[in-house]
Amino acid sequence: SSEAFVTRIRTQGGIDSLITSYGDVPRHNQLPFYSRIPSASALSVAPQTHITRLGRFDLVSRIKTMNSNELYSTAKKDAEIDNGKSIPSDSNNTTHFVFLVHGWLGNDLEMKYLESAIETSKKKYYSQPLNPNQERLVVHRTRNNNGHTKDGILEGATRLANEIKDFILKDTAEQLNRDKDSNIHEKHVSISFVGNSLGGLYARYAISLIPAELNIDNIIPNTRVVIHSNVFCTTATPHLGTASHTYIAVPRIVEKGIGKLLSKTGKDLFRSDGNSDGDDLIYEMCTDYEQFLLPLSKFQKRIAYANAFGTDFQVPTNTAAFLSEKSMHNHCPTDPSLFGKDDNEMKNGAEDSFIVAMVTTEQNNDILKENGSKERKHYSLTMSNKMDALGWTKVFIDVRGIIPGPRLNRPLAARQMTRRQIWSNFLQKKLSTSKTYDDIRVTSQDLARLMNGSETIGIPIGHQVMIANSKNKRYSDMTANGKPVMDKLANDLVHSILETEGKDSVPDQS
Repeated sequence: SSEAFVTRIRTQGGIDSLITSYGDVPRHNQLPFYSRIPSASALSVAPQTHITRLGRFDLVSRIKTMNSNELYSTAKKDAEIDNGKSIPSDSNNTTHFVFLVHGWLGNDLEMKYLESAIETSKKKYYSQPLNPNQERLVVHRTRNNNGHTKDGILEGATRLANEIKDFILKDTAEQLNRDKDSNIHEKHVSISFVGNSLGGLYARYAISLIPAELNIDNIIPNTRVVIHSNVFCTTATPHLGTASHTYIAVPRIVEKGIGKLLSKTGKDLFRSDGNSDGDDLIYEMCTDYEQFLLPLSKFQKRIAYANAFGTDFQVPTNTAAFLSEKSMHNHCPTDPSLFGKDDNEMKNGAEDSFIVAMVTTEQNNDILKENGSKERKHYSLTMSNKMDALGWTKVFIDVRGIIPGPRLNRPLAARQMTRRQIWSNFLQKKLSTSKTYDDIRVTSQDLARLMNGSETIGIPIGHQVMIANSKNKRYSDMTANGKPVMDKLANDLVHSILETEGKDSVPDQS
């Protein structure tokens, strides 16, 4: 028989939190940071609640009872269980894990600055001494794929999933063993991800391999860990692959050749694995509801950062934000005057903000579950629409002003509007026929046209700059100007995970 558990972690007033970074770092770096969450606003997926934060904490998940020796994916489990609601008995001791996943040829140091930015954000908002019964936020830079990014998405995702499961079990066992008098036999935790580039695809696949429950009977008898999906974020991830999404368009035969040179992972990204175009893992990850879309839909928030205006050589805008020039899928834009309102990101108006646009899509289960087109010429459109139907916040970043090196004006550029001015005028025209920004709808087709191109030419290394890539000293120096982008992401991520606003909307569980 099947038993359903739904958990909403209800917070009361301020919540004390501990953030601890684990892994191969010096012990003096593993320090707690304390502060208290203020009452802050959150940007929800729903258009009518557009403000500056990227979501509010509303922890919900459904779990199926399983035997200790039973293994199955989150997708299969969620397809079989019933709806229900419950509050865990240890709700005041929830641990929130944030896993930072590096990309192609990267290592765990790639995400080191983001890790420190999350710690800084927590220190900024929490100030009270830690209560051992309060919530914890634990950040982990994943390491199992260090030096192993060429053998395909499946292999990398499997290593990632195993690392995450082992990390959660080890951390939970340590926490429970510290309280020998505890009678807790069901520990609830949440997982969130920030996947950079290929790391975003690893994470998307890995969540289909992570069960909703982990048993630790071999460590603590009759105890299980219940896993809830919280925030899923990607930065410059090629969600649609790189086939037909190269920085400079090349013939299909050339794409296949490049894919072969880049080993199994290259074949996955260029969607050219196997003996025919029918072997297409990227397409499956964008269209298979049971295995891939359902687990991703369980996250409370999905966020995709994309570089705009031709600044990303590896992952151009359309694949990072899964845009299609043929898609009419609606997006709702956020009022640009709200960018950075709460954290001083915007200095002298919208034109000085590194955020060009923030748009949201609503979840649409009908699109998610419908059968995709069998014709390959429609694959890109189908992938784009199904990804949009999950419900995302997309953040378009302009790093042209912070990329090292000179930028040259294109011929006649002085007589033309800048790309940002064109976008601003487009929004103002839409606003003239709408009451508020919440009433405006922008299509994927519009964004594909307006977020690409540039009136200037420069070195397209936005892929590294946006995340302040610090995998080695040379990269750290080259990408230092991208730190404010990660500061913004970290600040919003922390609020999305631990935001207290909206707690009164949790239904009565009595």
